[in-house]
Amino acid sequence: MEQDLIDLLVGEHRRIESLFADIETAGSPAARRTALDAAITMLAAHTATEERLLHAHLPAELAEYEAAEHHRIDDLVARLTELNDVDPQFGLLLAALLEAVREHVQEEETELFPRLPQSVRVTE
Repeated sequence: MEQDLIDLLVGEHRRIESLFADIETAGSPAARRTALDAAITMLAAHTATEERLLHAHLPAELAEYEAAEHHRIDDLVARLTELNDVDPQFGLLLAALLEAVREHVQEEETELFPRLPQSVRVTE
């Protein structure tokens, strides 16, 4: 199936944002953990998609910047998954992760994606 790469990535961004909303509105620690686990899984898949399909269309320095952003987010995820929900650092790391991803998404959608060729398509 052929699809526009930007549409694919923006669709993934919306799914991640929906999972973040589920995290923030969860009625119990178990529900929050379930939503967080789903978000972490989606983030890993999304990062792999971007690195495999998007970075090839970027100048080297921009691809390196994007990879560094992904590494920063991956580091937050790794630190967060080492903690249980009652650890005092858990809430702080969770907030930092949500903010970092939201900033990254906004930067991509407002600054990076508009610079890409209109005909970037993928077959998956």
